[in-house]
Amino acid sequence: MSAVLEPTLADQLPSVSATQLVAGIQKVGRTVAAHGAVLITKHDQPAFVLMSVERYRELQRAAEPDLGTLGGEFDAMLARMQDQGDALADAFALTPEGLGANAVKAAKPRKPVRKAA
Repeated sequence: MSAVLEPTLADQLPSVSATQLVAGIQKVGRTVAAHGAVLITKHDQPAFVLMSVERYRELQRAAEPDLGTLGGEFDAMLARMQDQGDALADAFALTPEGLGANAVKAAKPRKPVRKAA
């Protein structure tokens, strides 16, 4: 653990010490209900996050991949790759010299385009 309380985490969640948790679980429960989660510290360092079941379920849902969305992204990427079929065939048909010439051409910095005044 770091020696200093993480400011972003401390700013995002209400903070409760472990001692306060033991002494006042009902108050902490009300704080969780009001904010969705609380940061529990031990010796002024983040130790735990206590959250509502609904907040936990939201985190679980967010972490699960949406196979429909992933499938759609894959299909779109495959279509883009297939649209480049002629360009890929041309690249594979190049001689080593032609491939080298194209690489040198692509590596040269481009001159800025002048705008007409």
